[in-house]
Amino acid sequence: MLLISTLFSLILCNQSAVELPEVPDRSTIKDKDLEKFGVSDEQRLFRHILRGYDTSVRPVFNASKIVNVFMGLTLTHIFNIDERNQVLALNVWVEQCWNDERIRWEPSEYGNISKLTVGANYVWRPDIVLYNNARDFSRGFVDTNLHITNDGFVQWAPPAKVHSICRMETEFFPFDDQHCALEFGSWIYDSTQLDLQILERYDGKAPFTIDSFTENGEWEIVANRTRKLLRGRNSVYPTVIFELHLRRRMLYFLYNIIVPCIMLSILTITQFILPCESCEKITLGLTVLLAYSVFSFNIAENMPETSDAVPLIAIYLMAIMAISGLSVCFSVGVLNMRHGADSKYRIPFILDFIGFKILAKIFGGDKSATSEVITNRKIEPKDILKDLLDYNAVNQAKEEKPDDAIQRWSQLSNIFDRFFFCLVSIMTLSTTITLLLVCPRFSERTFEAENNIGVNVT
Repeated sequence: MLLISTLFSLILCNQSAVELPEVPDRSTIKDKDLEKFGVSDEQRLFRHILRGYDTSVRPVFNASKIVNVFMGLTLTHIFNIDERNQVLALNVWVEQCWNDERIRWEPSEYGNISKLTVGANYVWRPDIVLYNNARDFSRGFVDTNLHITNDGFVQWAPPAKVHSICRMETEFFPFDDQHCALEFGSWIYDSTQLDLQILERYDGKAPFTIDSFTENGEWEIVANRTRKLLRGRNSVYPTVIFELHLRRRMLYFLYNIIVPCIMLSILTITQFILPCESCEKITLGLTVLLAYSVFSFNIAENMPETSDAVPLIAIYLMAIMAISGLSVCFSVGVLNMRHGADSKYRIPFILDFIGFKILAKIFGGDKSATSEVITNRKIEPKDILKDLLDYNAVNQAKEEKPDDAIQRWSQLSNIFDRFFFCLVSIMTLSTTITLLLVCPRFSERTFEAENNIGVNVT
């Protein structure tokens, strides 16, 4: 029964079968005859453009004619600025326009199409590269589609993530301005074959535009410009340079480096307010000094490994560390004065004179505490030298009682404590104002100043 039904089905299929036409060979049929087979106007136009087209030669009929390539740049994002390796990473759109003489068509013959989008590999493209590239040159532009008009005008704007070499001027870090440049040009064609021009936009905008720029948290764009440069000796190669003037946002460094340094400076000053009896003057000074060294290591990790310049913040830290180390030495001297009576040392004449005769008038103290012998004593250079040499000698003054000696040593240590407090405060304040307020004003750089420096150097 199954066999009979199968034979019956085959008979019906043979009777109802319709013969289909053979698939034609499109290479033997004209473009206008392909419409019956479902070929669109864009397909016909694309076939027309590629007929006899060679992507390896320049798009001119006369070999002596120069191909003018107009170039612009749109910055979308500052990806990263590596100060250590001195590399600038940007996301950009590299806009290129040129005229292809081999591409022409009448829009009326192709469905009124005046603009066609084709793949980048089907037509000739200029071999534009980034001269100051910091990465592999094989990583070129993305092969995106390009636009072609009926008069042969070609527009191509591939997105790219470029890494350019940017020499960082770090002497004013973190108050620094940086000037970085992207240098584009043809790798093989010289000025007799290809001329690179600056793009003039139809809306009057600059050829280097930042309309689509996404703000960066560390850097802000102060200015930008575009200029053309001719390079080479035997052969001249046109180069278009897109320059960026960047300024570092210092809020991060203000809260993470500068403010902690100022707070540590205040702690350095307070060690002279700390009483000698607490026995913590030296401990406080050494702790602050250790904290400064930690900050200096953190900053050194972000700095380029170069000896061209020392960053301003590093100079500030070294100056504050020197003041902190000097403060520890001052505290050692004050403690030595405080415990001088315990070792039954007499006050040297030079310290007695400076402390009670000079400093006591400014910083307070019992000026009458000096002995009659020292008051009526005549100052002579040989006496001063003798006192300095006999400072460590155990000579207890006959005119003084032990309690009076302890009181005088204590008063002397307090006077010098106040003096060192004012001295270190003035040194810290002047260093902070000079390095953090005055010097950063000289960090502002402009394109005109850079040009003047370049002229003076050459």
